[in-house]
Amino acid sequence: MNKLSQPLDSALQAELDGIRQSVDRLSTGSPTVTGATTPAPEDRRDRIFNRLRDWLFDDEQEQALSSTPWALFFLRAICLLDLESADGGKRIAAGSPTGGTAEWIADNWQKLGLGDTTRADLVGKICRKVSSSQDAASQDAASTEVSTGHDAYAGVEIPTDLIAAGVQLARSLELKRPNTFREICASLPDDTVAADLISAFDVERVGPHPYFSGTIQVKIRCRDPELHRALKHHECVVLGRLNELNQRVRPRFLFSELIYEIEPDGYQPVDLKFSVDTSAALQLFMGNRLYTDKRVFLRELIQNAVDACNLRKLTDREHASAISIRFNEDISRITVRDNGIGMDRQWLEKYFLSIGISFYQSDEIKSVNRDPRIDIGFISQFGIGFLSSFLVSEKIVVRTRKRGQRGLVVTITSLKEYFDVRFLDEDLPIGTEVTLYLKPSHFNYSRSLEFVGYLKTNIRFLQIPVDFIDELGNRRIIGNEPLTYAHQHSDLGDFVAPIAFDDSEGYLYLRTKLHVDRIFSLESAMGGVSVFQDGIFVNQDETLLPEGARQSIVGRINLKGRDKCELSMDRNRIFWTGDHKKRVRDHILLALADLANQVLDRLNHQETPDHIKTAVTNQLAIFFESSDVNDAIHDRLCTSLQRIVEKRFRNFVRIHFAHTRSAAGVPDADGYGERWQQRVLASFASKN
Repeated sequence: MNKLSQPLDSALQAELDGIRQSVDRLSTGSPTVTGATTPAPEDRRDRIFNRLRDWLFDDEQEQALSSTPWALFFLRAICLLDLESADGGKRIAAGSPTGGTAEWIADNWQKLGLGDTTRADLVGKICRKVSSSQDAASQDAASTEVSTGHDAYAGVEIPTDLIAAGVQLARSLELKRPNTFREICASLPDDTVAADLISAFDVERVGPHPYFSGTIQVKIRCRDPELHRALKHHECVVLGRLNELNQRVRPRFLFSELIYEIEPDGYQPVDLKFSVDTSAALQLFMGNRLYTDKRVFLRELIQNAVDACNLRKLTDREHASAISIRFNEDISRITVRDNGIGMDRQWLEKYFLSIGISFYQSDEIKSVNRDPRIDIGFISQFGIGFLSSFLVSEKIVVRTRKRGQRGLVVTITSLKEYFDVRFLDEDLPIGTEVTLYLKPSHFNYSRSLEFVGYLKTNIRFLQIPVDFIDELGNRRIIGNEPLTYAHQHSDLGDFVAPIAFDDSEGYLYLRTKLHVDRIFSLESAMGGVSVFQDGIFVNQDETLLPEGARQSIVGRINLKGRDKCELSMDRNRIFWTGDHKKRVRDHILLALADLANQVLDRLNHQETPDHIKTAVTNQLAIFFESSDVNDAIHDRLCTSLQRIVEKRFRNFVRIHFAHTRSAAGVPDADGYGERWQQRVLASFASKN
């Protein structure tokens, strides 16, 4: 039995019957569109609920709604409370459905048969959410409510966002509902009599498209060309609404597309609009323009495997994650296997087959991870990485199983054709296995050794080790290496300083030149800072280091948690937002101060001639530009470095502000607000 059809207890059912009777009384004699024939309100209300129950809500959403009888009660109540044609103190049908609906319900809860004011308040709140996306004026007012997704009632959480979104979507598909029809007519010419057009079309079917996965089909017979155009405009409005709901509501809907299939009766329509060349778009996503290295598909598959393992670990803390890559004997097949969460048919349709939608960046994660103390990062961002596999593959076979579900095998021979999806009768381990059948032209270059070097560069610091098995059966482990440099404890001339991030990890490395066992200068080093995110390489960035340090310092950072950055679709570039880069750079500068202090401390503990000590100190001081040194960094520096930094700043001020210095100090030296800078500026006034 459908979870949304399960009976409620007699008291709640009696209250719903009372609401139905109350709304029927309030609706009597209130025509909605003059001269129009519309479905009886009670038929429309039942159809809205049946549409939600039978196909609009999928299994995930049903599970969220059936977790408590109160959620089912509020869902059914909101379907019944379609008040747009009711008169009761206020004429709700007179304009926007947001015209005081919640307040009217709060004032008239007894007339509506609601049990108490607390219940009426929550019903009104859900009604406001139903209308929030359709009415711009109420959007801001409802935004704080919409963001939470749940409201508490009777000690349990009610998924009010999901209820509101479902009812809103179902009402939008009721094309002859008065407010929906007004929305359709909004794009008609001003001289068109809208009331004459409601009988000019018939809705023959609304439901899942029989051929296109994830698509809602609305079949319409239309007898007016102006209305035809208005219906196509409305198709865009409802599709935009569906996309907005899928970004905001969790779990998201199974559907991401909508088609109004209109059969003209007595006229020839002319429908023109921009179209997307799906072949060109898929070529872009597959990597012909996006990815420069064809080996990138392995990185993308491993990212998906890591996320699947992390997701399973949320529900099974003892789970031992495992990922493997295996080449067959003639290197015509590559198989990537993980023991992660696996997929069922709905996950395949909602995420795997939806280009541009990443489950791991959605709030569905919150429905799995209900413990706020657990924070596991997910790598996938755009939901397109799998397509890079077609750079080298002529066929891909995905075998997957989610706990408690039957196994599935998906065979993909072309992105433009239907996939072969079958259930497996034999036992399949929980997790996902992706087998790539390589194009013959790629056999020669696909020697496993070429991938070993690529993976060592890209996933060497991944927390889950990858079991790599080549065509000869040789096995090696890639990943799970410590991020720090080998000489963590400053062995002789090598110095390492950790970077104290909030959630991330990082290290700076400096090598010095030795004479016997004594430091006499700094070694040169190139490469800047290697940036990893969640253990996977992104790029190298020199600009994270001060210009004076780029010839001597290298570093590694692995961004995680709150320190993570937005990446380009090919994951090879970082888009720094706001002051994010400055925060990361400040952490690096503090570590740079620690590194410089280590070198000077070593110099002070060995018999070093003064001229060498002075030369090395000056080399280290070049790392710190006065404009970069805040009070925290200044305080971290040893005294000798502080003096040099202050002296250089003093000389800068003396040269650049010579024409403005007076007894008042340096009044035009704005922007130097750090305490140590203010002390230097004050020293000029004291000398006048």
